[in-house]
Amino acid sequence: MKKTVNILTCCLLVLTLSGCGTKEASENQETKKEYYCEEGNLNGTVCEIIATEDAVETCDKDYKLTDGKCVKTTTEDAKATKTCEDGYTLSGSNCVSDKTYDKVTTKECRLPEKYDIGEYTDIDGNKSTNSAYVKDGECWYSACTDWDNGICYGGEINRTEFTTVTSCPSDTKEIGGKCYKTSKVKTEYTCSEGKLDGKKCTITDSKEVTNTCKTDGFTYNAESKNCEKVTTTEALEK
Repeated sequence: MKKTVNILTCCLLVLTLSGCGTKEASENQETKKEYYCEEGNLNGTVCEIIATEDAVETCDKDYKLTDGKCVKTTTEDAKATKTCEDGYTLSGSNCVSDKTYDKVTTKECRLPEKYDIGEYTDIDGNKSTNSAYVKDGECWYSACTDWDNGICYGGEINRTEFTTVTSCPSDTKEIGGKCYKTSKVKTEYTCSEGKLDGKKCTITDSKEVTNTCKTDGFTYNAESKNCEKVTTTEALEK
C-alpha cells in the first residue's frame, strides 16, 4: 500500500512539472514575437510614417513680416509744447523777459511833419524824397516846398530843431507802455508712446508669427518647426 502511494505521488509531481513547463514555454513563445517596418518608424505593432513640409509664416492684417516677427508701424502727430528760455515767459507768440527796462531819451534829427510827403518827381523828371540830416552838429532838412500832383516845382534847405524822443532801448520792445526784451519761442515735441521722428511719433507693435500648413491634413509641430502628417500601417512580423 505504501508503495502504491509513493508511485501516485511521483506521477502527480511529474504531471505538475510537465504542465508548468508547457505554460512557460507558451508564454516565452509569445514574448519573442518581433516586428519591423519596411517604411516609417516602429511604434509597438504599427509603423508610423511622417511626411513633412515647410510651414508658412503669416501675419494678421496691417502687420508685415519682418525678421521673423509680425510688425505694424503707425505714425501720429507729436505733442507740441511751447517753451521759453530761463528768465522769459510765454506771452502770445513771443517770449517776454520777466525783467523790464527803462526808457531812454534821445534827440533825433527829423523832417518836419508838413514836409513828410513821400516820393515826388522834380522838374527834371528825377525821383526824390524830402530828408533830414545832421551837419556840423545841427539838424538840417532838404524839402520840396512847392509841389502839385506829385511834381516838385521848388524847395528849400534849412535848419530845424532836434526832436526829443523817449522810447525803449533798441534791443527791447514796448509792450503795454513798458520795455521788455523778447526772444524766440522754442517748440518741443514729445511722444506719449513710440519714437519721436521730427514732428511725428512712430509707434511699432510686434508679435509672434502664425505658422500654418498649406496642405490639408498637415499640422504644425512647434518642436520641429515643420508641418507634419502622420499615417500608420500594421507592422510586419519577423
